[in-house]
Amino acid sequence: MRDDEGMADQLGSVTRALETLRLFDGARHSLSVTELAALLGCSTSTAQRTIATLAEQHFLRRDDETRTYRLGASVLHLSRAWRSAASLGSLARPVLERLAHDTGLNTTFAVPDHAHMRVVLSIDGAEGPLRDYPMASELFPAHAGAISKAYYAQLPHDLRARFIGERPMARFTAETKTDPKQLEEDFLDIRARGYCHSRGEYDTNVSALAAPVWMGKEPLGAIALSSLSELVVHPSLVDALLAATGELGRLLTREV
Repeated sequence: MRDDEGMADQLGSVTRALETLRLFDGARHSLSVTELAALLGCSTSTAQRTIATLAEQHFLRRDDETRTYRLGASVLHLSRAWRSAASLGSLARPVLERLAHDTGLNTTFAVPDHAHMRVVLSIDGAEGPLRDYPMASELFPAHAGAISKAYYAQLPHDLRARFIGERPMARFTAETKTDPKQLEEDFLDIRARGYCHSRGEYDTNVSALAAPVWMGKEPLGAIALSSLSELVVHPSLVDALLAATGELGRLLTREV
């Protein structure tokens, strides 16, 4: 019985540790010991032990000024590993394949990488590939193209400015906007609309429609529909795209 009780205690500790990490959902960036105790419904001593264990393994870090705890380096390392193309691509593939089949368009899923979006997976539509080489790991700049702007429009202004307003921006085509004020107007419109439609901003001949993928309350990436011909934005096309981003978001949330 003692072995069983010891195992139950260990499992309880692991569960509390995982529940603690899940509390950092984007809306909450820090936690005190008393806050954690209240949220988990446990004693402050139990909450303190849970936090101490997570901090020792660098899953949490202490803010000495506020005496609260934030996510630590170990979470970042796990996040980077989980976001690898193999992990995300396997989840995204059936969603993108279905979307490409239903619309006949090329579908792409990308995630942020510094001031770019990195392609995780791309599925060819009925008209064939957009490139004469694989698009996996292709980088799209934050300020040009639907897939980038659909994601970066969801970030808070100050954070977005670090990626876009504080660095030189290349002009790839005549349609590429490089003025920060014009871009910010675009981002506000995209955020309000929920999707982005672009024509020739990064590739002259490519028209695209993109929307963000949400993991809970946090934008994780974006899915784009692309074509070498003019892409007419019908409500049914927008609905298909948003259904795909919603489905992938639910799959990703379930995996956490």
